[in-house]
Amino acid sequence: MKKILVLHTGGTISMQADDSGHVNPSEDNPMNHVGLDLSNIELTVIDFLNIPSPHMTPYHMLALYHKIRESADQFDGVVITHGTDTLEETAYFLDTMAIPGIPIVLTGAMRSANELGSDGIYNYLSAIRVASHDKAADKGVLVVMNDEIHAAKYVTKTHTTNVATFNTPTHGPLGIIMKHEILFFKTAEPRVRFNLDTITGTVPII
Repeated sequence: MKKILVLHTGGTISMQADDSGHVNPSEDNPMNHVGLDLSNIELTVIDFLNIPSPHMTPYHMLALYHKIRESADQFDGVVITHGTDTLEETAYFLDTMAIPGIPIVLTGAMRSANELGSDGIYNYLSAIRVASHDKAADKGVLVVMNDEIHAAKYVTKTHTTNVATFNTPTHGPLGIIMKHEILFFKTAEPRVRFNLDTITGTVPII
């Protein structure tokens, strides 16, 4: 049985679009009520934040890092749901930290929960599958979107609405997600990591 920690932070994956197309947060994160019956996977779900991703600050990112560090010995992997506006920044920040060797996966959605063709639940399931995969360990922070696995070190958002927006222009994804299998083709180069306790110099907004 693989134990996966899920940290919801908000963003489009947990929000709904109104009649005018604006995406709005709700007091109760709907991702908390997504039921997934996964064999051999036990989920611990925490509504860690519930904010639009443009409101994500380095203090929020640091709080995520500390939560991962303090929980690592209790879980086999971590999934973070995140708004796509700052998903790559949070992933990059975490990837520079002294993270544990367990799989750490960020995912999100380009279409809100009540839009036609919403991709949130599918990306969420894909991220859980990757986080529970033995070969995802020791690969740094990963971003899983649209059936692809990217290294946080290189991934970037390339389009404001396209579901295939997250790409690695330098060398493509590290792997792909199929119906029954997950394939890894490469591993990102290791990087220097830092054990950061605090951030100073700006006013925290949490």
